[in-house]
Parts: sequence; C-alpha cells; structure tokens
Amino acid sequence: MNSTLLNGYSGIKTHQFGIDSISNNIANINTTGYRANNPEFKSLFSNALTSTNPNSPVSSDINYGSSVASNAISNLSGNYHESDGELNVAYIGKGWFVVGNNENNNFNVEEPNSNTFFTRDGSFSRDAEGYIVNSSGHYMMGVDLGKIQNGVFVSNKEIDTELLPSGDLKPLMIPQNLHYGPTQTTKINIAINLNPNQSVLPAYEVFLDNNGEIDNEAILNQDVNSLLVDREQINAQAFNDASIKITQNNESKEYVFQYNGDGENGFKTLGELINKIKEQTGLDFDISKNASGDKNITLELKNNSFASMDVQLGGKLFDRLGMSGSKELDSLKIKDFDISKNYLIGDYAKIDGAIFQRINASGSSNPLEDGESWILVDSSAIQPYNAESSYDINSLVKNDGKVYQKISEVDSSLDDTTSWVDLGDARQIEITQYDENNEYARNSFVYFNDLVYMKIGDSSNGNPQDDMINWQPINNEKFLSSNIGVANYKTTTEIFDENGEKQLIISKFTLEDNSNDTKVWNVKTAIYDRDGKNMISDEISSKITFDKDGKVIQGDDIELRVNDRNITYSLNGSEGRESTSFSYIDSSILGETKDGVQKGELSDISIDDNGFINLAFSNGITETMGRVGIVAFVNDQGLQKKGGNLFEMSLINRDGEEGIPASGNPILGWDEAGKLRFGQILHKYLESSNVNPADAMTNLIIFQRGYAMNAKAFTTGDDLIKEAINLKR
Repeated sequence: MNSTLLNGYSGIKTHQFGIDSISNNIANINTTGYRANNPEFKSLFSNALTSTNPNSPVSSDINYGSSVASNAISNLSGNYHESDGELNVAYIGKGWFVVGNNENNNFNVEEPNSNTFFTRDGSFSRDAEGYIVNSSGHYMMGVDLGKIQNGVFVSNKEIDTELLPSGDLKPLMIPQNLHYGPTQTTKINIAINLNPNQSVLPAYEVFLDNNGEIDNEAILNQDVNSLLVDREQINAQAFNDASIKITQNNESKEYVFQYNGDGENGFKTLGELINKIKEQTGLDFDISKNASGDKNITLELKNNSFASMDVQLGGKLFDRLGMSGSKELDSLKIKDFDISKNYLIGDYAKIDGAIFQRINASGSSNPLEDGESWILVDSSAIQPYNAESSYDINSLVKNDGKVYQKISEVDSSLDDTTSWVDLGDARQIEITQYDENNEYARNSFVYFNDLVYMKIGDSSNGNPQDDMINWQPINNEKFLSSNIGVANYKTTTEIFDENGEKQLIISKFTLEDNSNDTKVWNVKTAIYDRDGKNMISDEISSKITFDKDGKVIQGDDIELRVNDRNITYSLNGSEGRESTSFSYIDSSILGETKDGVQKGELSDISIDDNGFINLAFSNGITETMGRVGIVAFVNDQGLQKKGGNLFEMSLINRDGEEGIPASGNPILGWDEAGKLRFGQILHKYLESSNVNPADAMTNLIIFQRGYAMNAKAFTTGDDLIKEAINLKR
C-alpha cells in the first residue's frame, strides 16, 4: 500500500487539531485568567528496514504518519491590570484559586472532592446572600475564621494565628449589611507626656470648680515654682526672693521672703507667701478678684488700712512677677472730725489716725469725749507707743493690742491711769467681697472688681460699679502682677457603653509641685456625654508623680463609675510606653490601650499580599475575617479543563494503581506561619489571558501551511495509485 496516503491523512488530522487549538487560544485572548494550550505532536509508528542493508552502521527505518501527543497547558503568567471590582484579585506565581459549586462545599488538601475546581480567573463579587462568587456563580473557597455570626462581626483576634494557616477551606461570605458588634469599655491605660513648662488651658479655666467659680484654695496650694508668668515658667528656684519696704511716718522697715527658705519668712506655696506678707506687713496681698470678664488671673498688693504709706517691692521674684517698683498706697479716705458738722448714725470721723463711727443719735459731739455715741472701728493708722516720746493731751497710741488716750499734760507711762485711759482693743475694719444677695447699710465697705467701695446712699440699684449714686470707690492705687498661670494639660479619650454609644473621659492635669526632686501633677477625671458638655459621673481627683528625670514614679489607678459600670483608668503608661514629664516634648498622649468599641458599619474590604481578607468598619476597626484559598500542584499539566475557565483534577491509572491524580495531590499555598510560599495576591487587579498574540498568529500560519502540505502529500499519493492502476492496463 502507498504509505503516502496514510502519512498525508494523519498529517491533515494532526494539523487540523493544532489549528483548532490555536484558534481556541485566539478566541480566548481576552478571557480573564485563561490558560492557553500548546498542541504537541508525535509520530504514529515506525518500521525498521533491516532488509536493505543489515550490516550498515546507519539504521534504516521509516515513520508512518503523526498524531496528537498532548495539548499542554501554558504555565506562563498573563498580564496584570487594575480593576475596580471590590473583590477582584489576581495571583502572581505558581498556584490556583479554589472554587466550589455549592455553598455547602468543604475542601481539604488531604481529601479533595469532585465538587471543587481551580481557576486563575479572580473576577469575584458578592451575590445576594453575600457569598463571594465568580461570574459563573462558583463560590470562592478559603479559610473562614468564623467571626461573622448572624450578620454581626464578633472580634476575636486571638484565633487568627491558629486558624489562618489551616487547610480547611469553605465558601466565604461577607453580608452586605454586616456591622461590627459593640463592646463596652472596661479598662484604659494611657501613656502621656506632661510638659512642666507648657500651658494648654488658660489658668481661669484650670481653676474653675464644679460651680463655675474660681477655686482660690486650689490656687493658693500651688507650689510657686509650678506657676507660669505670661506662659513662661516662673523658675522660683532662681528667682527666689521677694522684698517689701514700707515707709510710714518717716520710718522704714523691710521684709524679705525666701522661696524654699528656712525660718518664718520661708515659703513654698503661693498661699504661704500671701499669708506671711499679710501677717508681717499688714498689706493685702491676694489673688486679684477680677470680674471684668477678661478671665486672667493676677496677684495684687494694696493697702486696705486707714494709714497711708510708701511701698517699694523688689527682689527677683517680684521682678519675675512684674510687680517691682515704688508706689504711695493711699489710705481709705475718711475725713478728720469736724466739730461743726452734724454726724448721722453710721458716719465716720478720723482723729489722730483712729477711725470712729457714729452709733447713737445724730450730733456733733467729739468721739473722744462721747463714748456712748461713737465707737472705735479702726486703729491701724494709730502710731505705736514710744516711751521716749512726749505726747500732747488727747494723743492716741497703740500698745500690746490696746488703744490709749492721753488725758493729762503730765508725761508718764501707760501704767499711769491718771494720764492715760484705755479705749479698748486695737481694731481694723473688715472689708468683705460684695454679694448681690446682701443688703448693705450706708457707710459699709466692700470689695468689687479689685476695688474697695463705700456705701454713701441709703438705697441700691445694682453692684457698686454700676450704681455710682449709692457707692463710691475709696482707693485705686495697688501693685498688680503679670498674668499668672500654671502648667496644665487636658486629655479627651473616647469610651463606649454596652450599646456602643460614645462617651468621653476628660482628664485635667495641673502641675502642683515642681521641686528639685519630684514633679507632682493633680488630675481631675470624669466621664462626660458624647459632646463633652455634661458630666455624667463623679469627678475623681488623683495624682501622678515623676522623678527629677521626668520618669513616672507613681500614678493612682482610679475607678470611674457610670450607670452601674466600672472603668479602670490608669495614667502610668500604655502597652510599651511609660508616662513622662519631659520639658522638651509637648504635652501629648503618647499611646493608649483600651477595650471597648462602638458599633460600626462595614465600610471597606481589602485583601493583602497573603490573601488575608480584612474588613474595615466605620468605627475605625479593621480586622481579618479569613483568607483567599490558594493551592498548587506538582504537575499543572495534569489538570483538566472543564470550561468556564475552570480546571479539575483528573485521575489516571499507574503501575496497576487506579484513581491517581494526574496533577498530584493539591499543595496548600501557605506555610505554617500563614504566609504564601509560591506567590502573592494582588487586590483589585485581574490577570489577563496568557495567550501571546504574536505567537498565536505565527503558529496559526505554520499549522495552516502544514495542513496544506499534508493535503498535497495526500493528493500526490492518490496520483501515484492511479498511475500504478494504469500500468496494469
């Protein structure tokens, strides 16, 4: 028989198969994740021609025809391009996505089942139930951490390390209405830096009490070294002395007070300094009672007695406070007694520095002669008794807390009752702060807005500043400091109740003690509503102490309670950070560790390089819910195309053993630590077909020519047979 016909016929069939395979590749050139086929041929059979020359060193044989050897899968990667799909993924490297044909599928590399398929097409999306599926409705298989329960995401990060390396795959589902389940806050640990030179809040706000009034006691308890002057640290360690020189009746006396000094003139707190100045000088040194609304806190020194004096302030501390200088501090201006004036009940008169008030019936009698109609109310301007001096009749002196009047012209000691009469105890008019709820009689004295006022009328139409008909200012001259403040800071931390509703923990920090060895901060902490306006718990006071290097020594852990719920609150530090008091770092929260989150709606889905599916919620929480399933095979050529861009495992018989996977058993795509070991995943990318257009067109032409040549060989063989038949004729 003419073998040309067989060769030509087999060549036609083989090249037709090649053309069919290449044309199929071209048809799928834009199919996502398509894997091209490479047709491969082999000779059909051969025959050795031993009769031609059996002793020749060159073998003589002949092949008969060709057939298809395989239609191998191309393992080349396609191109990768960005995609807008929420769950579109591409895989770079050796391996396949795993998909199943129903929602109850389970897959394990140790026991693969026939309902599971493999693909490089990562164009996934969610169906109506939230399952992640491809365009054919096949379910993405992966590791599900089980955190989604009845449409609620329940946080449990502790299981991630254990379950993410697992080889048990199941269909993945992310419901559209998924939300993060709220949990209440029970514990907060905060690491904070408190800068001893920094003021965040104005002093006025720092020292407000719960009634909105200035807490003078809190200011007086402040270590002077903790104060700020015009927002700069006062540094009382260096600016440590304050001197007051008082000149009165041509006599001068100087008082010096020392910060951290020993003895009766030593002081540390502002209150100690104020009290010592009042006790020793008689001057009124205090916090300025400013009601003008500018909300600044200052110190003032003034003369509220009835004795005029020249006052000079010096020393480094008064310099730092902006109070140094000299002033004449006028007395409260009370006119001298006038024998021609008719005095009404309540009127004042001054004799030799003593102030008397009319208490009984109007008249013009002399206070020194009419003890029933007049009473001594202030003796602060009376001169002390001097045994070396000579006194005129009716002179007044003070001695050992008593006031005496000279009643004779004979010079003698105070023990001589024929020359001196005891008028009673030395006294000073007490001036109180104006209170709008009080009724004030004529000639009353009050403080208002840093000034002393005297009631001159019988009625009242408002406060002394507004009612100038019934009130008049008595004195204005005083020493006033620069604005003072204190190092402070304020923190706001979000917490959540059992329903996930936001509340705020607000802490206010005030530097109380700024000595060489320690820094002590007062802390006031309370829970407020979500807007931070209304306090909904008791305010708790605590302290936090730092050493000289700014490292925390001790901080009080406190328990905050609201609506039968306890919250443990610590300022010592958070995970990995300790609280500090460094002057070279702004006051700030360095870190916080807390439990409790508010309810959050699903806002975003992301997939990282290892295929971890991370869900982001509107409450700021991002957590892993599972991972994309990836498997690899030793022999990808053993996979069988199923259509729809899917591959499945095919079984072969080998060495008498049936049902052996041609591809080999699947291999899990990640290691024991959960990291992908054969490649990586790209989120919001897709892999195009791996068909090479140039190669495809070239191969198509080659196979077409091969087909034509084999057709020519077939017709040639046919012609030869015809010639042989004609020879017989």
